[in-house]
Amino acid sequence: MWKLSIADDQANTTVVNLTRDEYTVGRAEDSTVRLTERNISRRHARLYKNGEGWVIEDLDSYNGCFVNGTRIGGGHRLEHGDLIQLGDYRLEVMDEAVAGAGQGKNATIPAVPKSQALLGQPDRLVMLVGPTPGLEFPLTEDALTLGRGEECQISINHSSVSRVHAEIRPAGRGRYEILDKNSANGVRINGVELQRGLVDARDNVELGDVVLKFIPAGQIYKPGADESQQIDAISPAALERISPLPGLESPAPSAGIPAALKVVIAVVGLGVLVVLGMLTLGGKSEPKDDDSSTTQATVDPAAQALEEAKALLEKNDLEGAHKRATEGIPESSNARQSPDFREIEGRWADSLFDKAAAEADPAKRREILDRIAKATSVDSARRKRAANEIAKLDGDGVDVNELPSVPKPDTSSSAPSSPTSSGGLVRKNPFGDTTAKPAPTPKPTSNGSAIDDAASGDRAKKTRAKDALLAKANSGSATKQELRVLRALCRQLGDGGCVAKASAMLASAPE
Repeated sequence: MWKLSIADDQANTTVVNLTRDEYTVGRAEDSTVRLTERNISRRHARLYKNGEGWVIEDLDSYNGCFVNGTRIGGGHRLEHGDLIQLGDYRLEVMDEAVAGAGQGKNATIPAVPKSQALLGQPDRLVMLVGPTPGLEFPLTEDALTLGRGEECQISINHSSVSRVHAEIRPAGRGRYEILDKNSANGVRINGVELQRGLVDARDNVELGDVVLKFIPAGQIYKPGADESQQIDAISPAALERISPLPGLESPAPSAGIPAALKVVIAVVGLGVLVVLGMLTLGGKSEPKDDDSSTTQATVDPAAQALEEAKALLEKNDLEGAHKRATEGIPESSNARQSPDFREIEGRWADSLFDKAAAEADPAKRREILDRIAKATSVDSARRKRAANEIAKLDGDGVDVNELPSVPKPDTSSSAPSSPTSSGGLVRKNPFGDTTAKPAPTPKPTSNGSAIDDAASGDRAKKTRAKDALLAKANSGSATKQELRVLRALCRQLGDGGCVAKASAMLASAPE
């Protein structure tokens, strides 16, 4: 049997048996595998069975699909141990038949998945544009200096880089802070010049004409086709191939050029000058209104929306700034990666945290926190904080005493048991089958049967137990212990509404 393991940027892992013939992956709510980070497209990829193996297909996603570090186009056949990267998520496919064969008595070569050889890399900067494109600089010390001088830990021999250009140091939560050390050509993060700024996953850092990309630990990276073209277009070797402007070229030796050819060249050059002069005079006679209309036509709507949102932010209209930024800037726009956009969304989320803290009604407080948790425009740290606070409102997490003991596995059966997550994603379970038909009304089950199903590792049995206990709770005949089990099951299955309902029933239940 094939399995799929998914790990998010906080190393939370979920494992699922691939029992269907096809899975859709994306941020849309009807995706079979729903991944909620903002660098995941609504329809990101498709995973489908082809014969005895599996194929992943990129559905024209904005950030692409990478298999073992290489961006794929269209369908790509998968092998045991292949590592797939979708945004901040790492997916590993495993074939139990291959893994089992590598662990037998006669195995001479251990079945080590190829992904394990790719994940041991530290945080690092990769040079995109500069003297040595593709060179990686590991960030293994607390503080590193970047510059042209040999005394710098990260030495970049390029004329646009100052002797001591910048310093980079860890800032916590997988991010780094970079400081400009009074360089001549400045430091830019994603095209924005800053004296001091934070570098996040896959951000571009520019030191003069040199471009570096930050790759977090455990992620692999190879320049895509668009970045390879950028390197070739901006590298010094490419600049040397650019022809100089007329009149600025170096004089070439004239020996060996026939006199007749010189005359022809002179006549052609004179003709070019005459044409240029006529075009220049004609351009001056154009009315100014045309120039202004051309300028207006080239205004970027996303940039305009960001400026308007910043103006609202300066007036302390945080809700208005959030609305203008999220509605006026498409999700595929690079403007959403700018520091201004992040500041708008961060301050808006912080204002909601303050509002929730001052709210006495738990239901209203949960509604406010839910807005933050579901806003993909907000950074993952704030969304996870909101999710944690919602969990506290629902009962401060899952108490192990609320769950029944797990029965010992039946070793007599040869069927593989369904895997369970050791930690689970810090989000709604991405493997919820939202496309399935609504579950029928559960048949009456005994309390013992529901408890047994709740303790199993089978999601279908857990769902059946939840439905049975919920029906009993709605009828008013559930005990306080059964309500605790119901609440724990709802949390495991990612059903927030069920959690809230069970918590309310538990609060009002008689002792």
